[in-house]
Amino acid sequence: MAGVVKKKTISSQVADILRQKILSGEYEANTAIRQEHIAAELGVSRIPVREALHQLYSEGFVELISHKGAVVSSVSLEEILELYELRARIETWLIALAIPRMTEADFAKAEAAAREFGSWGAEDDYSYEHNWNFHAALYAASGRKTTIEMVGKIHLQIERYERMMVSLTGLQAKSDREHWQLMEFCRRQDTDAAVALLEKHILDGGQILIERLKAIRDG
Repeated sequence: MAGVVKKKTISSQVADILRQKILSGEYEANTAIRQEHIAAELGVSRIPVREALHQLYSEGFVELISHKGAVVSSVSLEEILELYELRARIETWLIALAIPRMTEADFAKAEAAAREFGSWGAEDDYSYEHNWNFHAALYAASGRKTTIEMVGKIHLQIERYERMMVSLTGLQAKSDREHWQLMEFCRRQDTDAAVALLEKHILDGGQILIERLKAIRDG
């Protein structure tokens, strides 16, 4: 990124830039991140870079290794599967809490996010941000802000691996159909059906990703 970032939010902006480089695959797993290089590139001192790296460490994007510095973290297939299983456990709990409390305003926000997600259409435009916005909108009525923030971090952590799924035929369309079906169950206050669909939606996505990553690993 050219130019100097604003002093007011310098460390968070540096963290955003580095996070995006990791999510996009520009910084692959086990890549060393040199503070002096980042500072020179962005026109900032090493202090906000160091603060940014500590933020990314707390989010699970980098490891801080003694005498080596920051290294982009790697996640095993077993750990990725565990993250999806954790999502399924937590998000089904959140939606079960949210359904009895949902208002028209909640549905309007979720529908807007669903339309944004579906409007991308092509597989190579798979929108992770709109996908999370949709899920977050559904869970908002639960009132569990801390838990929703935690789940949001899990979504971010696995996003760089999910990007490898974009070439799979029908993924966007399948997710879009399930989003609208999920909202219909929520409107009917059919909690059992919503929970069952959401669990399948999440675990199916995890299984597709694991299979894709195995294929890449095995050549």
